[in-house]
Amino acid sequence: MAQHAETSQTKRPWLFRLILPLVIVGVAIAAFMALKASRPEPPRAAPEERAWLIDTQVVEPSRRHPVLTLYGEVTNPDRLTVRAPLSARVETVPVENGASVDKGTLLVALDSRDFQPVLDRARANLADLEAQIRQAEASHETDRAALALEREIVANAETALARNRDLRQRNLASQADVDAARDALSQARLSLNTRRERLATFDARLAGLEARRDAAAADVAAARRDLDRAQVTAPADGLVGPVEVTAGALVNTNAALLDFFPWAGFELRALIPGSRVGTISAALTDGNAPEARVRENGLALRLARLAGEASGEGMTGLFEFTATNHSLRVGQVLTVELELPAVDDAVAIPRSALYGNDHLYRIRDGRLERVRIERLGAAADTDETGQGQLLVRAPGLSAGDRIATTQLPNAVDGLKVRWQDGASETAAE
Repeated sequence: MAQHAETSQTKRPWLFRLILPLVIVGVAIAAFMALKASRPEPPRAAPEERAWLIDTQVVEPSRRHPVLTLYGEVTNPDRLTVRAPLSARVETVPVENGASVDKGTLLVALDSRDFQPVLDRARANLADLEAQIRQAEASHETDRAALALEREIVANAETALARNRDLRQRNLASQADVDAARDALSQARLSLNTRRERLATFDARLAGLEARRDAAAADVAAARRDLDRAQVTAPADGLVGPVEVTAGALVNTNAALLDFFPWAGFELRALIPGSRVGTISAALTDGNAPEARVRENGLALRLARLAGEASGEGMTGLFEFTATNHSLRVGQVLTVELELPAVDDAVAIPRSALYGNDHLYRIRDGRLERVRIERLGAAADTDETGQGQLLVRAPGLSAGDRIATTQLPNAVDGLKVRWQDGASETAAE
């Protein structure tokens, strides 16, 4: 028993040391909870709606000309391709690709010695035919003079035949004399008929010779023309295009030598959207050709006509340059700003004011209000920052209305906004 009592006394300190920390932690937690429950409640802060800072613009409707931006290609329908009239050797090419030349400037020269033999043969053939015509006319005069003589010969032969027949009947002439007289008459008649046939067919033979003479004269003219074309000069002020040959080269008939672009022939082809074709076509019909300018260099253009073909995307417009510009090159792609007919109640806005394709936000009582608009095109002028503007129209916009010009990712009807007005910041309550 004594031993058991001693063991129990030995275990109590260990149990006490294990429970004491737990008691202390529990007391501390209870004290913390009591203190937390007894602290005063702080006043609740009322939530405040955020007002987004934006840029704005006051609406000023007016009569404006919308601008349609097009992308066109420079062409030259008056392009001239110089070709060799005959097989010949190139004598000289004094110009280079890209050279600007005046009217009359020598572009290319072929060796005239390759053309002269053709001209000489044509001239000789013409001279021969002219001689044949003169000979035919002289023979015709001879035939006309000989016709009367041959008629007399026939008459004499007829008389001789009759006389020999009479003598034969009286046995004063032989049958051979009669036959000889008959043969002489037949020969005289044959000569007379031949002479008559030559006289009757003279006009036809003369017409054939004259036709051959005219053909020979045409050959001479063609040979002389080809000789003249051996030296090609600029038909107008213009630009030399690709040069295909060099001096000393042998070229075949109809081979391309070089291209030439008259300055007056340059034009620009641009696709006009189908939605704008009707308006532009009506303006052309009324004689009010829309004006345009090139954005890159400010060149002025005028819409001359619409192409004879259309596509699902629209119709090609053909623009003429109002002044010569030596920087133009065939194949250039230029940005064109076409001025459309004026419209009323147009409002110029920065592109940042447009949401989607058909609406913007007006500010009413410090909050955004969505307004649907109609896009008319670009504005000819720019804003203060030099950025391009759009022209729009909306029945819901009036002069003096303020619109938002800042792109907000969370823009919705009723969103609260504030803006800078002059030197002070305006916050809508």
